[in-house]
Amino acid sequence: MTSCEICGIQIIDNPIRVYVEGNVLRVCRNCSKRGKPSNELQKNQIRVSARPKKIAMPNKITFNDSTILVDNFSEVIRKSRMKQGLTHEQLGLIIKERASLLRKIESGSLKPDDELAKKLERYFRINLYTEVDSGE
Repeated sequence: MTSCEICGIQIIDNPIRVYVEGNVLRVCRNCSKRGKPSNELQKNQIRVSARPKKIAMPNKITFNDSTILVDNFSEVIRKSRMKQGLTHEQLGLIIKERASLLRKIESGSLKPDDELAKKLERYFRINLYTEVDSGE
């Protein structure tokens, strides 16, 4: 005797094989309505749907060592936001970032990562990165 792979009760008769959320399970008659009978599905359909989907990775923003964040980045961002008359919440909705994060960046207690800095640069049309001379 086997037990139902959904509810756990002992199956006296032959278990019914059903397809549930990408898996073929042996279940009791009551739980068989929770899935599709496995004999109706083709094996290649099961394989295709069980494969993990490829996730498109966004293009990474890369900088070389000669590009650094400007010293007064918080002041530049705050002035740009104030110039357009936006609150932290409004700016956060526009660029899809949290208002609390924007407040910390404007106070200077947190530096923006490359992705957020690029969003701010594009939206406000400002430069937050500057080239550094190598000194050679």
